[in-house]
Amino acid sequence: MSTEITSTSPADVHLQSRINSVLAIYQEHGHVNRTLISEKLALTKLQASQLLREFLSAHAPVVEWDNYRSTYLMTRPRRA
Repeated sequence: MSTEITSTSPADVHLQSRINSVLAIYQEHGHVNRTLISEKLALTKLQASQLLREFLSAHAPVVEWDNYRSTYLMTRPRRA
């Protein structure tokens, strides 16, 4: 009988909520970049950059930079 207890730390919950806030911006606008995050969440450019890095780390396999629009777009996962 296993008595393993799993819990999510408050830091993990907070990180996930920050990532979800960027995902919500992406879903609303169809793209995301530092300027958009800064405007929508009333953050400084530095704060928006850090939040964008967290988002990119979480979704790296399906996010690509679009040079033409200067923004990040989510793509379908690539098949091996």
